[in-house]
This record gives sequence, structure tokens and C-alpha cells, in this order.
Amino acid sequence: MDNREVIIIGAGPAGMAAAVKLNELSFRDVLILEKEAIPGGILRQCIHPGFGLIRLGKNLTGPEYSLVYENKLKEAGMEVRYETTVLSIREGESGKVFITAAGPGGTEEYCCDAAILASGCREKSRGELMIPGDRPAGIYTAGTAQGMMNLLNARIGERIVIIGSGDIGLIMARRFTLEGSKVLCVVEKEEVCGGLPRNRKECLDDYDIPLLTGSEVIQISGRKRVESVTIRRENGEETLMECDTVILSAGLRPEDGFVEGPVSGLFCCGNALYVHDLVDDVSESGEQAALDTAGYLLAKMRGRDHYSEYSFEEAPRIRRERSKFLEERKREKLRTKDDHFFITCIICPNSCRIDLRDYTGGKCPKGEIYARNEKEHPFRILTTTVLTEGGALVSVRTDRPVPLEEMPEGMSMLKDFIAPAKVEAGQVLLEDFLRPGTRLIATKNIG
Repeated sequence: MDNREVIIIGAGPAGMAAAVKLNELSFRDVLILEKEAIPGGILRQCIHPGFGLIRLGKNLTGPEYSLVYENKLKEAGMEVRYETTVLSIREGESGKVFITAAGPGGTEEYCCDAAILASGCREKSRGELMIPGDRPAGIYTAGTAQGMMNLLNARIGERIVIIGSGDIGLIMARRFTLEGSKVLCVVEKEEVCGGLPRNRKECLDDYDIPLLTGSEVIQISGRKRVESVTIRRENGEETLMECDTVILSAGLRPEDGFVEGPVSGLFCCGNALYVHDLVDDVSESGEQAALDTAGYLLAKMRGRDHYSEYSFEEAPRIRRERSKFLEERKREKLRTKDDHFFITCIICPNSCRIDLRDYTGGKCPKGEIYARNEKEHPFRILTTTVLTEGGALVSVRTDRPVPLEEMPEGMSMLKDFIAPAKVEAGQVLLEDFLRPGTRLIATKNIG
């Protein structure tokens, strides 16, 4: 049995942040268990920008944000055991935490004084959403579709309906459109969009993709492949929409089903605690869990009781409070529904509503600048993937925003572009891309 002081489950943004913080606190006997072959978690397939605005003061893609913490792990000499899937977590004698995991060498047993659960979340399946109809091919969760496109270079479908307006679904609506597919609509049963305002603006409004609020898909039809969906509007009107692909983006739930009963030395963080909106908050949660773990171990050494709101036992209460907060925010959205006189600034998470008539409403001067640019000449960072000479897929982006209307041209230019077999994050792949001074750069290491 492998004995450690602390074991972290998951090497995504929360787990990596927790490990780095523990190292800063002089905890050296730390092991990370990661089910994938490389670190990063969901960040690896999130090739779009919007990461690190708060913590790092930069607008990074998912792979770039992950690389910041991957480098910190290497510098700290943290041990990560890859391709190791945790099967169970339970409390043993003297408050020890026992972990059973399946790795390359078979089933292994671990023991530690404390553990941090940074296992992330899982998308709700069609069964959980209780959508009736046939069972044809062409139905994917948004995260699965994202991974297939951004990591495996797979083509998902041609005519797509997205169920639910979660952030991943909105981001995939843009990705599908840029890759040449037609997103017919996003169907949302609530009266307001479920994703962040910036994602609705950049992913739906930019490409004139309809958002059908107060609506739900009541039937999926098809034999071998999806052929159509039936959509019921709030007024009871039903519409048959022909399509070949359905994307589910209607909810996430923490991945903690392998925890067996109360475990006093187990601390939750990131999306294993509750589903966060921003990766910056996920990393902060990981650091907080590291602080709580350190406090727990020190208190245990001194024979004292220790309480932390991030402990596994407190997770249900925190999730209830989070759900209550989201309901209140939803009601606030309904009271302040955008109309054609307003635009929501997406420069930062404040999401100020700017009046397009006099450009007031922002908490800083950036709001007025953003609103003027959006009204007159919007710019966006182009992100996509290209093949390398070695056959691998590398995510890329422009190093600065380009005009929105030029993005389809940029995608067309990259259709047959082949990058070198070995690529490093930040490497310039094309100079003067689309316009003078704009460069296309890689956002992760390959080869």
C-alpha cells in the first residue's frame, strides 16, 4: 500500500492549483492521481479564449491557462500518477483516508492523512434530462462533442440543434459555425440564457444563431441517425425541425459518486464542490482546499478538532446555497432582460449593461469603449485547430483580435494549413495572418 501525507484526485485546474499551494506551504509528500495520460482536465479541449482574466490578468485559451500550472507543477517537482482512475474513497482507522484506484499496473491501494477531491464534474445525460423519442446516432453531450472536435479532429454533424444554453453549448455553437456546420437553434426551457453574457454575445449573437427561450425538445426522431426534433414553445405551439445532430448542454453535476460515506479527511474543491462559472474561481477553490487541508493536518497533529466548509460532509450544503444564488441571479436576469438599447460588456466578469444611446452604465471607461466598438466594428480573437506534419492536432489562435467579418476567411485560409511536427505553446506559425501585424500562434505543446 502506498502511504502519503496528502493525495489529490484530479490534475485539472483545481487539482493543480491545490498541489502548487501545498508545495508553497512546505507539504512535500503529495501525490496527484489523474485518470488521463496528461494534466489539464477539461482545459485541454477548451481552445477558446476567456481564461485567466481575473487571476492572471490575461485573456488565455484553456491549454494556455493549463500550461501555466503545468509548469508550476514541474518546477515544484510534484509527483503525478497518470492513467489512474479512482474507484473508491473511504475512511479507515485513526481517521486515515483509503483510496482504491485502477492504474497501468492493475488495482492499487493508497493511504493518506488527508485527500483533496478535485475530480471535476460530469455532464447530464439524455436519460437524466428525460428527453423522449428514438435512440439514433448523432446525439452528444456538448463536452463530448468539444473533445471529439478539438482533440480528435472529428466532424460532428451538418445541421445541429443544441438543447440547453450552458456555456459549453454556446461555445460549441460558435465552433460548429466556424467549421461550416449550421446551428439551427439553441433551445432553452428557462426564460433566460443559462450561459455567461459574453458567451451569448460572442457565440450566438455574432452568428445570428436563434436562442429559443421558454422552449423544450419533446421528441427526438430518427432511425439510424437523428432526422428531426420536435420543439414545444411556451405558448404550446409545436415545431418539427429537421436536423442530423443533437447536442445536450443542459446541466452538470459534481463527480463524487465514488466516495463511500463520510470521510473526515477529504476536502472538496473546484467543480467537485459545485459547478463554477469561471476557471479563475476553480483555481481559487483549489488553493482554499489546500489551506483547509493544511489546517486540518496541523490541528490533527495537535489533537484538536478542525472544521472546514470545503470538507466533503459540507458539500451538499454549499451546493444548496449555490443553487439558491443561481435562482436569485436568474430572477435578476428576468427583471433586467436586455433590449435593443443595451449591450452587456464582456471585458470582465462585472458584465455591465451599457446603454447604446449614451454609452452609460459601465463601472469603468472600458465599458464605453467596448460598446462603441461593438456597435460600429466588432473584433474577436480567432481560435481553432490545425494539423501538424506528424498528424497531431494543435490548437491555435490569433495574437490579437481580428474583425468579426474576416473570421470565416481566416478559417478558410487554415483549412489546408499544416504546422510543423514539433510545436511549442506561443510559437508563431503564421506572420501577417489576415492583416499585417497579426500572427497565428500555437496554444499548446506538440511533439
